[in-house]
Amino acid sequence: MKRKGNPSSKKSELSKRVKIEGKLKNGGSSASGSGEVITRNGGGGKQQNLRLNSPIKAEKKSQAKSSSKFGKKAKAKGLGGDITFRGVRNDGKHQSMVDLICLKNIFAVQLPKMPRSYIVRLVLDRKHLSLALCKDGRIIGGICFRPFNKQGFAEIVFCAVTATEQVRGFGTLLMNHLKEYVKPMGVEYFLTYADNFAIGYFKKQGFTKQVTMDPERWTRYIKDYDGGTLMECKISKLIDYTQINTILDQQRDCVLKQIRQISSSHVLYEGLKVFRDKTKASSNGSMKKIALADIKGVLEAGWEPGMRNSAPPCADNRHPKIRQLQAKFGVVLKKLAQHEASWPFREPVDRSYTNYYEIITQPMDLSTMEGRLNKFEYVSKSHFFGDFHLMINNCRRFNPPASQYYKCANTLEEAFTKLTKDLKIDDE
Repeated sequence: MKRKGNPSSKKSELSKRVKIEGKLKNGGSSASGSGEVITRNGGGGKQQNLRLNSPIKAEKKSQAKSSSKFGKKAKAKGLGGDITFRGVRNDGKHQSMVDLICLKNIFAVQLPKMPRSYIVRLVLDRKHLSLALCKDGRIIGGICFRPFNKQGFAEIVFCAVTATEQVRGFGTLLMNHLKEYVKPMGVEYFLTYADNFAIGYFKKQGFTKQVTMDPERWTRYIKDYDGGTLMECKISKLIDYTQINTILDQQRDCVLKQIRQISSSHVLYEGLKVFRDKTKASSNGSMKKIALADIKGVLEAGWEPGMRNSAPPCADNRHPKIRQLQAKFGVVLKKLAQHEASWPFREPVDRSYTNYYEIITQPMDLSTMEGRLNKFEYVSKSHFFGDFHLMINNCRRFNPPASQYYKCANTLEEAFTKLTKDLKIDDE
């Protein structure tokens, strides 16, 4: 690892880092699982020499402003623990090195395709900063980025949350706090190179594939990556991203208030009791009919006598056994979609990831299976099972055994086997 600084101090600093890393072992990261976010990029290498950024002292000043806001005071509730955020940089202090090594370990586990030497170099590089996400005092995720203050943008290098805390909203929470964290630095845009599995996450965070920033501001500062998609996010100074949920709730309440002034859809009426009253039954034992106009809320909704149904009832001509079998398939798909290991399989792989479709000629995912089920295409167990195993085998064929996707495939396959056995689909 190459670092700039006093040559006489290089050996002692490196020895210090090695000792810290040896004590930390895994640094709180999980040994398996997949990251909620995967992105690969970096600002190291040759373009560090092209940087026309403000002096290091100016950077430290802006970073100090952000740190004062995002120290112990930055907390979030409702996620099962005491959630805090803190900015970390390689300032040579013991605690900073401990935090950076913890983040390095999480990135290394959640991004197995990324060379570990590359992760170490960027995380410990003094031009890069990190925002650590802590739960009950333990680091469970973070984002490593490099700010280009004079150019007004920052490049997101790594972003990950440990496997045991995924699919709980921590990724969105982390990104929202990062947006507030970089505002005092003069950062107006985020740029990142995202791989296929990270594009969906970044879209939810406000990133787009269309880069609107002037190319002169960024083209000489970040490196281009094969297989990655460049994405941009503009940071608004008018929005407090840490309060985004509160803002959305207020907007929703305002819209509902306006709707209620012109609609009665929010009014609840008392339910029918005639079907519970046995005295209402006719002499032959059948239930007496009730006029549609006597049902509370019908007339208020605008119904008038003489109106016809908008469409005739749909006839279900399926065989009872097929109907029962497809109902079980629906239960299986619903349970699989809710499984924590199913996130790589919920939607089709993005078409922009051409390398995937060159290798996988018959793609399959859970949403496609759900569409086929809704069209009643699964009339046998073999067809349904075949599509599921096609999806799993595609994942194993494209990804190495040590990757988080391969492990997710194994976990989901075990869940599928247990579900079908519990529902006795194997006996159909």
